[in-house]
Amino acid sequence: MKRLFLLSTLALAAGCYTKESETPTGLSSFRVEVTGITTGDSPGALLPVVNACAAKYGNDQAAVPPAVRGTTDCPYTLPRSDVDITLSITALDGSGGEMTSFNGPVSFRVIPGDLTGDYGKRWTQLTNGKGTGSVRVAHLYGETHVWVQDQDLELDYADGGVVGDLSQLPQEPAVRTYATGLSSGIRFEEPALATINMPEGGSETSVYIKQFMRVGRNPEAGEPLTQNCDPSDPNNGKQMMLLVTGTDSSGFYVTDMTACRVLEKSVPGANIQTAEPDGYNPGRFNSIYIYNYSFPEGLDSGDLLWTLSGTVAEFTNTTQMSFPAWTLRENVRLLPQSEWNKYLDQVPPVEVNGRLCGYSNSPYLDDILCGYSYKNYKMESLESSLVKLRRVKFPKVFRNCDANGNNDMPMFCPVGPSATRSWQNCFAEPPDDPDLPERQCVIDCTLGIGEYAGTICAEKTTYTNFGQFVVEMNATGPASAGMDESVPGRIMSVTAGTTSVRPSKSLPQGYRLNILCNQPVRARFGDDTVTVDQTGTLIPANTRYEYTLKGSEVTVALVRDAAATANASCKVAPDTRSRISLQIKDAVPDLNPDCSENDPDAAKALQCRQLRAATFDVVGHLKHVGPARPRWNVLPRDQDDLCCYPGPGMECPKPIKPCP
Repeated sequence: MKRLFLLSTLALAAGCYTKESETPTGLSSFRVEVTGITTGDSPGALLPVVNACAAKYGNDQAAVPPAVRGTTDCPYTLPRSDVDITLSITALDGSGGEMTSFNGPVSFRVIPGDLTGDYGKRWTQLTNGKGTGSVRVAHLYGETHVWVQDQDLELDYADGGVVGDLSQLPQEPAVRTYATGLSSGIRFEEPALATINMPEGGSETSVYIKQFMRVGRNPEAGEPLTQNCDPSDPNNGKQMMLLVTGTDSSGFYVTDMTACRVLEKSVPGANIQTAEPDGYNPGRFNSIYIYNYSFPEGLDSGDLLWTLSGTVAEFTNTTQMSFPAWTLRENVRLLPQSEWNKYLDQVPPVEVNGRLCGYSNSPYLDDILCGYSYKNYKMESLESSLVKLRRVKFPKVFRNCDANGNNDMPMFCPVGPSATRSWQNCFAEPPDDPDLPERQCVIDCTLGIGEYAGTICAEKTTYTNFGQFVVEMNATGPASAGMDESVPGRIMSVTAGTTSVRPSKSLPQGYRLNILCNQPVRARFGDDTVTVDQTGTLIPANTRYEYTLKGSEVTVALVRDAAATANASCKVAPDTRSRISLQIKDAVPDLNPDCSENDPDAAKALQCRQLRAATFDVVGHLKHVGPARPRWNVLPRDQDDLCCYPGPGMECPKPIKPCP
């Protein structure tokens, strides 16, 4: 107690005094004023504002006053190209006054966004404390600020070194103060899932990789976000709705239910072999996988979210968000069970067919792998969305091609000009390449050629390691026969009368033909001079007939059968036997495609025969696996995502139910 009393006495004796803080000297900050915003690819062209704002001025973008452009009530649309922002800059001292003694280079930064111009667009010179500059930027969204800073500018790196024209760099001063200043906020649209996924510059990967992004808005943070679509789009002005379409052990899938339609021709570089009937991509680039590192507790398929945020990443060419956060809008499991799918029913899965795979009117080498061709934005528009495969066939053979036992399968690619194109190593290979036997095994098995011609084969190491296996898609032909009619240019019409007739086009050797006629006909297969009479093979009316061309055979000749009551109307279609990958281990663990029809266990043998004799409709999320062959993978959520068309006289394999 004595010590405390002594300290108190000393404090009273010392008394208190105040000292005014000293005014900092030297450069403290910058005043940054935005004087213009234009598109980088069309100098001087004004950036458009959102439709809701333009509508207030007669839907005339040019009539929108400069003073309201880029404000909270009138944000700019998300630019899909570079933007030039011109600035007026003033150096300020510690008291906020203009510092006319400052002379030197200052650099630019933009948040959120990226600097995209050359080095000359990333800095400017201040003289007597003042200067102007123009910064080129991209990937702007939400509230954006341009920063001016007294520090060296950002450099671009590639292949371990600095790239770009270094002669454009400023003379670096002896001292930097690291003072900064920022502009007032420039308002752009808030991002949507399509913002993250939409291809730019011919890229199949997101341009927002490594950027943190937030999609959606909580109601306490302001008005819910609405879609800024073309005025003709039914979703224009609708509230953004983020739907959880599925969960797994590592995360979940989200789809923006009210996303805008995307015209096929509006995506630069799109590889369009057969246009969509309505001119729009089958998907809206509006789905994403959220990698949560664990099961997303508290989320269920069918729930709605207010917001979704995380760091954009690419994994095997599939765009993801990692380190995520989200806010729940509605948990449907709190409702009666009859309402659990009330939102999921509003986003029916899109059927993946030959048109989406990339078929043109004529068969081509790449057709055998659905969506293999690069810049196939039809498939890309559906990445992470729910899709449907119709009448796929499971493999009959699982072949282990891992000759050296390293659990690593070599890739393969189509190589060479169109006339001599073939499947080979993706890169130049030496004659003694040790992977050559493995690669040929993988090629033959995956594509159903060589030793596996006419057989659906899946590489066993890939199945064991990743659960992926090849399935054969529905054959091209008339929809009336349950076939794929999505590319009508491939289906040749032939009228078979009393005189032998052939289709208008011959086919490559080894192709399979599907023939369907409304009257009985006789058929004979051969070269482009083949004819047929009543001794030819009988094809009954309204019966699908499959035939694989042999040797030098390239076409079929048809004539009406003597028992026909009229000339036969026939459809002849080449079947490229396109393949896509399926992954069902998590969804249906009891369904084993790597089975044996001769299993000593009679029940397992029967199950295997039923599985291989059936065809299946499959619903699942579409995943891009760039290094894989095929490149696209469908992941069902549970056993209810599969149904079966049993083989003749058989049942569906357990636990799969028959298709309705």
